[in-house]
Amino acid sequence: MNQFPIVFGHYFKRNIKHPINLLVYIGLPLALAVLNMLGNIGVFQMQGGDLAAAADAVAANATFIAVMFMVSFQFFSGELLVEGIYDDLTEGSMRWRLFASPVPQRTFLSGMALASWMFNIVQALVILGVTAIIFDVRWGNPFVLVAAILLISVLSQLIAAFISQVSPKRKTATVTFNILCFAMMFLSGMLFIPLGDSAVAMFIQQYATPLALGYRAILYAGPVFYNMSQALINLGILAAITAVFAVLVFALGRRRKA
Repeated sequence: MNQFPIVFGHYFKRNIKHPINLLVYIGLPLALAVLNMLGNIGVFQMQGGDLAAAADAVAANATFIAVMFMVSFQFFSGELLVEGIYDDLTEGSMRWRLFASPVPQRTFLSGMALASWMFNIVQALVILGVTAIIFDVRWGNPFVLVAAILLISVLSQLIAAFISQVSPKRKTATVTFNILCFAMMFLSGMLFIPLGDSAVAMFIQQYATPLALGYRAILYAGPVFYNMSQALINLGILAAITAVFAVLVFALGRRRKA
């Protein structure tokens, strides 16, 4: 009997029902997005701005903020896979129980990865839906939006799997993963720390990280900017990075088996 659906269902329920996961990976980005949007609207009104007259500008600003936090936390929530790998397959007490079962280890790993990926999709849908309802956020070209979310969510899992394969301990993997996520936010200009306006700084902010490629692809596809060719270029580079990580994870997995 194929046990994969059972394994997947177990890990997905564990991810989606855990209060900390909901608070950190869905509640926190939503709260940050809403607070930043309300803060920007408040500043705009204090300066004498007319919200009705500037509806398009307000919507564009809200879209920028919503996309920024949605994409950032797509990467952060990849830590769920890191947690599952170390707790159940590498270090935790559950490891020996799973190894003693008739289910192959690859079934647990693939079910765990798919469950973490599905959590990412749910996370993105909730953030996009809530911000669209409250702030009239606009998402531009739906095909670019869907493609970007799929690539980012898959890449998040691949990065988590790669770090888990090369890190000897869970603590090392967790710290490495979070440093990488914050570094991508910093290099993408999302931490509001100026990197300068030189050509090198602008290139780094636009192309140096998967995070920048993903969120700028969405923004270029209509809701903020209108440059479909640039959106497709970003998606192409993001797809290439995803393919490279897929090869690395597969190769490392084969090597560890050998």
